[in-house]
Amino acid sequence: MPETPLEKNTYNAQLKRSDPKFKLWHSVGLMLTYWCPAKCTCCYLFSGPDAQDARAEMSVQMALTCWRNVRKLAGHRGKVHLTGGEPFGNYQRLKEILTTAQNEGLQGLEKIETNAYWCTSKQIIRDRLEELNTLGLTVLQISTDIYHQEYIPIERVRLAVEVATEVLGPDRVQVRWRDFMEDPVDLSNKTTAQKHDAYAAELQKRPERIVGRATEELAALLPQKKWQELAQFNCKRALLGARHVHVDGFGHVFSGTCAGIILGKIDLPTFSLEDLWLSFDYQDHPVFSILAEKGPVGLIASATEAGYHPQKNYANKCHLCFDIRRYLQQCKDSSAFLGPGICYGNLTT
Repeated sequence: MPETPLEKNTYNAQLKRSDPKFKLWHSVGLMLTYWCPAKCTCCYLFSGPDAQDARAEMSVQMALTCWRNVRKLAGHRGKVHLTGGEPFGNYQRLKEILTTAQNEGLQGLEKIETNAYWCTSKQIIRDRLEELNTLGLTVLQISTDIYHQEYIPIERVRLAVEVATEVLGPDRVQVRWRDFMEDPVDLSNKTTAQKHDAYAAELQKRPERIVGRATEELAALLPQKKWQELAQFNCKRALLGARHVHVDGFGHVFSGTCAGIILGKIDLPTFSLEDLWLSFDYQDHPVFSILAEKGPVGLIASATEAGYHPQKNYANKCHLCFDIRRYLQQCKDSSAFLGPGICYGNLTT
């Protein structure tokens, strides 16, 4: 199956041959849910046990349509991964998606992600993984770090890795991060100050995206900059070059890891992921048009008109961007391009 030519995109069709093009989406993260048993400090969403909204649960139809679309757009390079929230929160849906994909002969499953909360016994893990293995599971990625282990016992992670390695083989089990699993940090019964010291040390080792819940919990632990110092950064290269998008259950499509900035909304059966890529022109998008040319600092003018007051300092441009977007999402009619509420800590919209 051949890839879709870049000139089929509306924006690209306007360009000279030598101009940087809006890249083809090769990879789609299917966010099956925002629900998660954990409320990790690093979460670039605001996933958690309270993020329960039936409207945000991805249907099997949505998942399979996006899967078909990325294969049609990118040919054999088209990939999907199943994520959340926590995709194992609804195991039957997970199984139905893989069953339908297998029956259709769909390929391109990159991985399924989990925090291993459900891995309470060897038998449960073995039964599920053997079943998913017959349905085409390729790689199981297990999250383990200083943030997840405040909520998920490290013993469950280790049990998951042990059994998954037996069932799938070592090459099909990814641990993020294995060194932490082998030498975990226990933050139970620690004071807030002690936790912050541990987070700060971890951020030195492994940086995190400072958006979502991380802006509330981690931003202040990083070196700070005044917003004027961030004026040199724009997002055009990142936007045009992003070959990866995420799609949530509402049908919102996010570029790369910029959850909360809606590229467009899938509306089945009339408007698909493929339709969005073909028709997308960042110049027409009220947020990305500014970010691409001026970066997050470019959003300040319109935000201050709406009553926004910049903070004294920010950790980086993503922190600044998120802080402005969160204000605009909560105070203006911006639901067509900023949302849903769960991406900004508002669980009711």
